[in-house]
Amino acid sequence: MQDLKLKGGGHLKSELLSYKRGRIIEEASHLFYNRGYTGTTLEVLADQLNVTKPFLYSYFKNKEAILTIICETGICESLDALDKALAIDGTYREKLIELVRRVGAVVFDRQEYIVVYQREAKELDRADARRILGMRHEFDVRIAHLLAEGAHVGEFSAGGDSLVSVWIGGLISWIPAWYSPGGRRSRDNVTDQLVDACLRMVGAAELSEAERLETQSELARPVGGK
Repeated sequence: MQDLKLKGGGHLKSELLSYKRGRIIEEASHLFYNRGYTGTTLEVLADQLNVTKPFLYSYFKNKEAILTIICETGICESLDALDKALAIDGTYREKLIELVRRVGAVVFDRQEYIVVYQREAKELDRADARRILGMRHEFDVRIAHLLAEGAHVGEFSAGGDSLVSVWIGGLISWIPAWYSPGGRRSRDNVTDQLVDACLRMVGAAELSEAERLETQSELARPVGGK
């Protein structure tokens, strides 16, 4: 089959392959979230997608390979969100606020993926588990650098304690325990409370009323934008 080129320079075949892989991963995340990893067979996944098992094997070598993609998606997207937050023009306090908001948005959007990782990491291949843990450590290290720099210029009072960066990352990752779509707490409310908690941990002033009103607009603003 010829890989037809699209107007934008992409290729139809690769777009279709990406879409099909994405559908498998998305449906698997729903099943792993609701039924557990061991309670979801490839037969169940194939039936849910109305495809055959050989179709699944043409995209993933086994069920564990699907789990690996799900588990690493949240941390990969969180690292990207963290980098974008650190790239904004602003004070260290403003960077921390942006970091919590952007990474929090990833956790909201990938809630099932995050929960599946927290529950099912023990099912990962040892090498994959170490690699993902390494990315999580890098996430904590980058936050620690931000806090140390903020403490150095007097914006934070607790930036020298490396455990604080771990606690901040842990708080963000526990969003699924505090929020559910349609629940009594809105995303904006949970995000603001999370930001306030992180600011308190580093000894910085909590959000002002004006900053609370910016919760959505800040996330919509492009990196480095005005």
